Amino acid sequence: MAPFTPPDVVLAVLLAGAMWTDWKTGKIKNVLTFPVMVTGVLMAPLFAPHFYDGALGLLAAFAAGVVLWKFGGAYHPGDVKLVMAAGALVGPEMILRAILLGLLINFPVGLAMLIAKGRLKNFFRFWLKGEREVTTKMIFALVISAGVLAARLQPWPNLWGANP
Repeated sequence: MAPFTPPDVVLAVLLAGAMWTDWKTGKIKNVLTFPVMVTGVLMAPLFAPHFYDGALGLLAAFAAGVVLWKFGGAYHPGDVKLVMAAGALVGPEMILRAILLGLLINFPVGLAMLIAKGRLKNFFRFWLKGEREVTTKMIFALVISAGVLAARLQPWPNLWGANP
């Protein structure tokens, strides 16, 4: 694991702010994500292995995020902007790992949330009967943040095949 850098501080503030606003309002604010996108792209030449890692991280997060938003329904627009901002800070390989790990973390967290709220039957109605009007809203910034933290702290899965 690489030592912590100034982009890690910005990343921590971004994730904490996103979790707070998502918890309180159900939305991740543009005033939080857009400045971090710009900051991440501008910091990449100073702290990333390649000067273009910030832009590539932003684009990789955009591509994966839009797929999860438009085709998977897992993300909402604020979630896409959150992973784009995080991608600008951590680069393409780490943000793709973070998204994958976040999706893996989402299933047990989502089930635990349904159990805690007494709504586990909604899970079965959704999957077995196709009833979509009964839903439970999930604060996805928490899961995204956990995925980013997990990707930052360990090298698995190694998507590029390079040595960590």
